Amino acid sequence: MPGPVLFDEVEERIRELVQSENSLPEDLGDLIAVRDLFGRIRFVLEKRPEDSFKEKALQKSARKALEDFAKKAKEKLGPRAYPPDQAFLYRGELASDVDSELNAAREIDAGPPRLRFLDRQVTGLGWATTPRPEPTKAHRIAFYSLKGGVGRSTSAAVAAWHLARQGKNVLVLDLDLEAPGLSSSLLPTEQLPDFGIVDWFVEDAVGQGEVVLKEMVAASPLAQDLDGQLWVAPSHGRLPGDYLAKLGRCYLDTPQPDGNGHESWEKRLVRLIKELEVRKGADVVLIDVRAGLADLSSVPVTDLGADVLLFALDTDQTWEGYKLLFQHWRRTEAVRALRERLQIVAALVPETERAEYLDSFREHAWDLFRDYVYDEVPPNPSESDGELEPFNFDLTDESAPHAPVPIYWHRGLASLRNLHALDDQLVSASFDRFLETIDGLLKAGAEDPT
Repeated sequence: MPGPVLFDEVEERIRELVQSENSLPEDLGDLIAVRDLFGRIRFVLEKRPEDSFKEKALQKSARKALEDFAKKAKEKLGPRAYPPDQAFLYRGELASDVDSELNAAREIDAGPPRLRFLDRQVTGLGWATTPRPEPTKAHRIAFYSLKGGVGRSTSAAVAAWHLARQGKNVLVLDLDLEAPGLSSSLLPTEQLPDFGIVDWFVEDAVGQGEVVLKEMVAASPLAQDLDGQLWVAPSHGRLPGDYLAKLGRCYLDTPQPDGNGHESWEKRLVRLIKELEVRKGADVVLIDVRAGLADLSSVPVTDLGADVLLFALDTDQTWEGYKLLFQHWRRTEAVRALRERLQIVAALVPETERAEYLDSFREHAWDLFRDYVYDEVPPNPSESDGELEPFNFDLTDESAPHAPVPIYWHRGLASLRNLHALDDQLVSASFDRFLETIDGLLKAGAEDPT
């Protein structure tokens, strides 16, 4: 009886299996190892032997190779493998909406045949996808943190006020649906629109999204005397109704209008954001992202081409949490598509011993980026001739994504019940460096719109 095979051992065991078992005919196409929701492995091939070979002898030989492989997979993977007679599926016989998932399977260096790996998950898939967003007029900035209580929403509100003062047309999205708070900072209760983002999700699911779109954005009084505009799309509207019942229906994939497959809730969210940008003619979109590793957090970080501000405290808990996320990005190679858009933010820098705190923060941030984000620099630079310059930064490089952008804790800001009493002196004391960074992101985006 095979011994236990733990979840984290599976991928390496499959690699070893393919490297030692090279009798699978390459004519059957790529070999895709699919881990299902229970953590068990099946293998997907492009074609059956009968579809790949005309000669009966070759068909028989290929079937025998598949049977032998399936038996060895069961021996190697134990309870993580399906029985040999259920080990193989064939792509042409699967539902059409599975195709996009199979296309996203990542390659494992093991073949021939070419081996790829796909995790089918209930949640968590969004963190590994980095679709190329369509060009947009608006510059998007996502405010993300692993934990709440780090001043992320307040920082987004201050940034919105700052940009509206410059004459920008700013759209703010409160996507922290489980713990909404940004909306109340920017909109008094009596000025909330009728509907919010959660309302749009439930109405769009039955084809009524357009009705909600008309009444889900309101102007913030914080910008009433400013040169620009400040629009807010709250998580819920003036009359939230049964908010929890609606919240539980936000993460649904819905049938396409033509009946051909489904539209994922992630794509629905991207569609909503694009529609609001166009309706309000936004120059800048600021997105307050749900804290943590929930799927709703992934879309603004990975799918929108947004600059991503990573709010952090200099604590072991913070760095261990970011390590889990960065390890996943490194493992799935998503980090290569994201890393030029990342910037760490030192939140709530204490009033005392600030220099020492920021030195410690910088070292921990550099350790994180060095291990999971930055390229290794070859010892002999001539070896990399003709290749792209490595993405790498020294510890003290102030232009690096690991270089902390400080937001200083200030007792005056902490005592504010809402942000309608903001003044220059208070903002300057806490946010000067942070707002300089925001301005720099917009300037860089204007110079390089791609």
